[in-house]
Amino acid sequence: MKFVSYIKQFLVDSFSSPKYQEGVLYFIIEELPNPRDSGLFKILCGSNQIALDAVTLDEPGVVVANELIGLHAATIRKYPYQKIEFVNIASWAQSKIEARMARIGLKT
Repeated sequence: MKFVSYIKQFLVDSFSSPKYQEGVLYFIIEELPNPRDSGLFKILCGSNQIALDAVTLDEPGVVVANELIGLHAATIRKYPYQKIEFVNIASWAQSKIEARMARIGLKT
């Protein structure tokens, strides 16, 4: 019975609190059920949260995300990241984020 309890807790922990790797810069959108087509844009390096803001899941939302990247560029530079991961971000939005990072001199 203890084994079943362990497996259950492992599954709960795996889905409720994702594990982020050190040395990885994450750009994440967590979708919200209400209002529709909205979410939270997060910038993390490893498990360290750098920035968080509410966005819409369209072009104006990417503008907000890019502004957030610019505001926190100095903080992002302080973290020694070797890799970038985009989580739940459309490819067109990812391209715009990468272009913004290049324009302000962040490693892409």
